[in-house]
Amino acid sequence: MIYRFSEKIYTEGSRAFINIPFNVWEETGIKGNIPCKVSMCSLSFECKLIPKGNGKYLIPVTKKILSELELGKEYDIEMKPVETLSRINHDSPYSKEHPIRKIDCIKAIPIQAGFCGHCCVAMLAGVPFSDVVALMGKGPASWSKILEALDYYGISHATKVVYTKGDSCALPQCCIVNNDNGFILWYKGSFCGATDVDTKKTKSYIEVFIA
Repeated sequence: MIYRFSEKIYTEGSRAFINIPFNVWEETGIKGNIPCKVSMCSLSFECKLIPKGNGKYLIPVTKKILSELELGKEYDIEMKPVETLSRINHDSPYSKEHPIRKIDCIKAIPIQAGFCGHCCVAMLAGVPFSDVVALMGKGPASWSKILEALDYYGISHATKVVYTKGDSCALPQCCIVNNDNGFILWYKGSFCGATDVDTKKTKSYIEVFIA
């Protein structure tokens, strides 16, 4: 069901929000973590509502969305609860048939703490690290988020992660490796952007198909 109301955007610290002017629990019958699709003006975005207690919730507004709107101006808003947020690859211009590029070389970039998965994706896609952060979001990546990012760029990969549990194994030509709770890119016999890697700490990997 779609809920319609009019509200202004306000800021609190460095963040922006829209107050939902009704008790969400009573109106929707939903409690807890509520993912929603929000539309206002010609903009549409997805988010998870922020609970304030007793059925009161806020809609978080990202800086990108805020740049298209005005603080203090009242907007007509449509809000629709959804089961889950869309995957990050839902509006990709790429596909497995038309990937962002043919992987026939890798330009290594230094692995950054807290962004090791992002770095692996950036090297494979051949795009700036900042582009991948904008796509995947900040914070440590998981296997699922890395695979969604690879799918966004149309990069073909195996369907299942191989778990080595520390046992020695022969890695494929190209793969993303989970080593010592971090992600590293392996390409044709060497790790990219990392040195002194202890292969005994390798826990899992997923093959990336290359030319």
